[in-house]
Amino acid sequence: MNKTKTKPKSKVQKQQEIKALAATLDVEFKNIIPLVPLPNGAVAYKEYIVKQTRTGSWGIFTKNTGPDCHGEFNLKSCALIAAKALSLVHLEKFNEVKLLDNRYWSNHYRSTVYEYNIKRTKDYERYLILLNKLEDSKWKAQNYKEEISKLFHWSFV
Repeated sequence: MNKTKTKPKSKVQKQQEIKALAATLDVEFKNIIPLVPLPNGAVAYKEYIVKQTRTGSWGIFTKNTGPDCHGEFNLKSCALIAAKALSLVHLEKFNEVKLLDNRYWSNHYRSTVYEYNIKRTKDYERYLILLNKLEDSKWKAQNYKEEISKLFHWSFV
């Protein structure tokens, strides 16, 4: 039986293969996650920057233009999804994300108000009404949160 001898790879060949593999992995990584975190807490997506405004909400700004805000969102993830919709010129999706963001935030805010009022109520009937409203608003907020996270996952992963 003849055994074929294989030549051991030289260090130069191994280094070239490693560099080629690193380059392909870098390209694949950039295709998977196109978001670039910035040092000030903002996130860049293509020609848009999502950063926090003075009011505490998240605004979508264009990199090379002035301080014109394309839209403000309560959640950073919603702003990123909307930036992707803007870059693809899907205005219907942009409006859908804006609506989801507003619905989530209103239900989340209501649940905090109901929790505050439940602690201070003395009347049992009022307590039951507030408890019912609290459960409903928490349930809605949780559903909107899950919908937003699914949308984010579908958009960027």
